[in-house]
Amino acid sequence: MQVIALASALVFGLLHDVRASRRSTFVGLGVIFYSAPMVLPVAALGDQSLFRPTLPVRGRSPIVRVLAEISEAASPWHDGFHLVDIGTLELTHVSQFLAPPLPLIVPPATGALPSGARHVAAIAGSRIESVFCSAVVSGEGVVQVFRQGNVLTPLAGTPNGESDSNLART
Repeated sequence: MQVIALASALVFGLLHDVRASRRSTFVGLGVIFYSAPMVLPVAALGDQSLFRPTLPVRGRSPIVRVLAEISEAASPWHDGFHLVDIGTLELTHVSQFLAPPLPLIVPPATGALPSGARHVAAIAGSRIESVFCSAVVSGEGVVQVFRQGNVLTPLAGTPNGESDSNLART
């Protein structure tokens, strides 16, 4: 349980830093934090060999910088999900189409308004066995993290804890 709490704090910290680094042309972000071996229903939206810097990108600060930069409207890499190996803290793939199996998608509640495709895919993707958690950051900087289909909230007292109004609540 302590490992999960530490990994969750790492995820929230990284996303907090991306949010703090965003500019006015930030269009949002989807991230899958997975455990190796990577067994995910994904397909590249672009030739990964063209991406600069060369993948994998290692370490929190370089990952934050890259995620903030590629989430700008002008970046051809802003769409889809970006994949981070939670065990090695490496950004291993960018701009991936995530196709979670339909049985993992929970139908909307009666009377619910539509959700975005990235949001629905993030929730369903968080139910995939090799996924530690998934996250979306809206263009406005609202962070939502999902684990096994549920919304996670940061721990109080962390640098991105419950006093932070841009982190989603359950």
